[in-house]
Amino acid sequence: MDTLQAPPTFWKFTRFVVVVAVAHTFTYLTAGMLAYEFVYKSAMENGGFDAFMRTPANAVEWKHVETWLLPAQFLRGTLFGLALCPFLVTLSEWSFKRRFGSLWLLLLVFSVWSVTMPGPGSIEGWLYLRPTIGVTLPNPMLGAIEVPVQLGCFAALVSWQAGKRNKGERRT
Repeated sequence: MDTLQAPPTFWKFTRFVVVVAVAHTFTYLTAGMLAYEFVYKSAMENGGFDAFMRTPANAVEWKHVETWLLPAQFLRGTLFGLALCPFLVTLSEWSFKRRFGSLWLLLLVFSVWSVTMPGPGSIEGWLYLRPTIGVTLPNPMLGAIEVPVQLGCFAALVSWQAGKRNKGERRT
């Protein structure tokens, strides 16, 4: 027999949002540092990024990135957490695999492939951007690995956190 759960308290929602923000920031920075070192570094140094990107080659412009990278990603993670709050009870009732798969797919579809503004890697970008816009890599598929891996790690951390709420209960 199923028992009704009490809805999460304000503090549980707040904790969830903070954990989501930290998980996003950590996975984003880790995946980005690895991808930069192993995939993007030579392209950035050789002008392989479009003219709209700030790069370390311009120290004045790069200072903006250095100053705002952590706050911007923490804000982005906070927005992810706030957007997920209405689903916390449902997520907590699902198995880890179901939470992980659902979150990973939602994030990948809504924040990468189906964004509503044209960007490299998105359907809109493929449709509207010139072929010369974006990263020029010897193997462009290497760049396509970073984001799904980062989002997978992020979805795993969020799924683990969302499941802590009902520890020990049967999940579907």
